Amino acid sequence: MSERSTAGDEREKTLWLGLTERWVRWQPRAVFVIPVVVYLLLVLFGVTNSNIGIDSLRQDPADPHGLQIGTSQAVRGDEYGTESPIWLGELARGGQDAVTPLTVSNDFFAQLPDGPVSAVVFFDGTALTLGQWIPHEMLFAAKWWLPTLLLFLGLPVWFRQLTGRLRWGYLAAFLTVVAPASMWWSGRPVNTLGFVAAGCALAIYGARRIERRSWAVGIVAILGSGILLARFPTYYQPLAIVVGIPLILATATYLLWRPVPLRRSLLSLALIAVSGAAWTGLIFWENRDAIAAGLATVYPGFRTSTGESMDIGLVFGAPSLGFLKLVQGSATLPASEFVTSFTVLLLVLAMLFAAARWRGERATAAALIPIVGLAVFWLSWATLNWGTLGSLIPLVNRVPNSRAAQGVGYLAVIAFCLFMSQWRPKRRIATAGMAGALTLFVTGYAGSQLQDSALPGLTVWMVWLSAALAGAVVFVVVQWTDRWWSLLVAAVAAASLTFTASPILFGLGDLRASETAHQFMAWGEQARADGTVWATDSQSLDSLLTATGTPSLSVRQQVGPDMDAWRRLDPDADGAGWWNRGGLHITFDWTDDDEVTITQPVADVVILHGSPCAVAEAVPELTHIASSHDLSAPCLTGAGTVQWSGETFHVYDVAAP
Repeated sequence: MSERSTAGDEREKTLWLGLTERWVRWQPRAVFVIPVVVYLLLVLFGVTNSNIGIDSLRQDPADPHGLQIGTSQAVRGDEYGTESPIWLGELARGGQDAVTPLTVSNDFFAQLPDGPVSAVVFFDGTALTLGQWIPHEMLFAAKWWLPTLLLFLGLPVWFRQLTGRLRWGYLAAFLTVVAPASMWWSGRPVNTLGFVAAGCALAIYGARRIERRSWAVGIVAILGSGILLARFPTYYQPLAIVVGIPLILATATYLLWRPVPLRRSLLSLALIAVSGAAWTGLIFWENRDAIAAGLATVYPGFRTSTGESMDIGLVFGAPSLGFLKLVQGSATLPASEFVTSFTVLLLVLAMLFAAARWRGERATAAALIPIVGLAVFWLSWATLNWGTLGSLIPLVNRVPNSRAAQGVGYLAVIAFCLFMSQWRPKRRIATAGMAGALTLFVTGYAGSQLQDSALPGLTVWMVWLSAALAGAVVFVVVQWTDRWWSLLVAAVAAASLTFTASPILFGLGDLRASETAHQFMAWGEQARADGTVWATDSQSLDSLLTATGTPSLSVRQQVGPDMDAWRRLDPDADGAGWWNRGGLHITFDWTDDDEVTITQPVADVVILHGSPCAVAEAVPELTHIASSHDLSAPCLTGAGTVQWSGETFHVYDVAAP
């Protein structure tokens, strides 16, 4: 070999070693830098996968404003019809309190500030008050993606703290985000798990700093952890109970079982518990009126549930949902009621544990136990009949079995990845083959049950293909655990199930760019200044009023009713069994009747029937209405028309009674 080629080889080797050393130095930073950079780019361009670009929220569906890739899903009404408009309304008001004449404040469940404590805990909601200076689409995207950012920061770091390895934490985070129950249910599980994962990772970091007597850094970290952990009880509690508590218990058991003096562990754990309890207690106290109203409702306040047997397809059917968008027209249930996560991994984990090739440390095993134990419990809640006993268990009886079925898959993902991070692979393929076969059989059976019940549009080949792919992916991951490409295969396969489920939306669509939205932004500002309110006979127009900060009687009652306000319209409270609910759509049917009557066509909708004059007599603050048809009541004066959802709405001024 020539001297020139030898020198070239040496230079190449030196360059490669230099790059490797640089990566080793930068890897701890890359864990944080890369997710943050991606987050900032999404915020800068105002990109989300919100469904507010749906036709019903367009001025003219045939000529929409802005850029959207993919189609919005009507099933996600809680997001585009309520949650997102509430956030946009906060932006429109610039931090002023929302005016909801018939309901208590929606701020608590919308995670918006309603006092000094919630301004800290709901810091992303507090940032929405900057809408006077920062483009609304950027602030909306910042709030939209924050839980995902925290998940990709928190879960990998948490895994590294427990196992010394990052890659399985990234896989767990990715599987959480792309799971059918996340993508078809507006990211609700991610909203809880993102804050919990980041809070738990920060708690462990703070505990370690305290043990090294770095008191200032440790206390700040633990205070931050308490703020993040205070979030999980505030967002869709049935799911938060299932997915949030196990991760917190796993963190606590890990801290207790580490090879450090017990006194130090107990001190750190006590500080974390005090921080979390203090922030949670203060935010509950600050929102006590809204919480009390919610607990006093017929639903969900007085509702209790018990464990009941469900169709296996509604528990283990996630791998068969890759075809959901093609066959959703055949569904016998709304997609949000049967989409799940990868619960089958819990069965694979049990089989692998029997193979006894795990090398985890005692503290890691201690963290795994509560996750697996509670996952098994919630699986039983969705598959076994608990009878009256289940309805008597506090907190647990707040979780319907369908929500347990949706949440347990996330515990399965975390437990499986935590277990596999310490798995000892061997060259023999028997164990991997059995894991793949088990996955194939369970997935195929679950898909067949979905075909017979909730999703008859599934075909035999769809079920078999889904089962075969799921089995193959599990085989690859178990057989080549120590190869990064095997995790990439799992990530790509999981993403293929749901990559078309959500649209990609640039900006805020017609809720900000349309002429009608501009008009209501001005009307809303005037109404807030005058202390007056609107009302409409259209839920889609109600969403626009909410998004533009326009005070309205027709609104989504998220938490519970203002009892005194409702009695102005229903003096004898004859309809209290209908309107004393959370998650209620309130709308009007304009008639010539001088008396206001109430009906409930479906469980989450209340319609108030009557003349606008009769409503204004009961609620004098009502000075404007919008109607889908022409009206001629004596108290009305025409104020023009607006276009929304492809319809023409008549706007009227309402004279004082």
